[in-house]
Amino acid sequence: MSLNAARKRGRPIKVGRDTVVAATTQLLATEGVEGFSMRRLACELGVSTAAIYHHFPTKNALFFAVLSARADELDRPSLPDDPRDRLVTIVVYLIDTLHQLPWVLDILVTGETFGRAAMWILDEFVRAANELGASDDEAVYMYTVMWRFALGELMTRRAADQREQATAAGNPPPHWTDAATPEALAEFPAVVRLLPRWLHNTARYDTATAARHMINGLLPETKP
Repeated sequence: MSLNAARKRGRPIKVGRDTVVAATTQLLATEGVEGFSMRRLACELGVSTAAIYHHFPTKNALFFAVLSARADELDRPSLPDDPRDRLVTIVVYLIDTLHQLPWVLDILVTGETFGRAAMWILDEFVRAANELGASDDEAVYMYTVMWRFALGELMTRRAADQREQATAAGNPPPHWTDAATPEALAEFPAVVRLLPRWLHNTARYDTATAARHMINGLLPETKP
């Protein structure tokens, strides 16, 4: 039951920052970004929206606070001694962790702020890249490339999750290869040749392997 049921509508009631973060975490987990609004959150807490804006001037600021709180709760993975393996582990850990928070993708792409609790990821990444011969500037570029790779991976995983949910509900969405017949693509012989094995070959994709390939290519004059 909403706390608002016990309050007078419109009454200015103070609320603690941690309480706001906890309530937001619950709403995002149950209804996602689409079902979230500051007004809805205020209703759940039985306060005015001004009480929430007192702590968080924007919705994104609130979401980043939730993400930082979640980062504080997570255990750091055991990192291997080999710096190349360490880079792969860091990237895969980042993707797997953020995949558990489907609402987070829409705010990460803004780059408006950062979570201090997750700075160890950047620090470990740069140090491992340095050990493999990358300068600080090169390490930053490597991290930028891998960060964008991570965002793309998260978008693809979210789409795959939605496809699985639709299929489970009896409404499997079509795949582009369903309509891509050799007749329709006659002017693209290489594509026609690949079509029969397309799904088989794409099913071989592995996040860790792809991350390793990219890292190997980004390292300065270093052979895998």
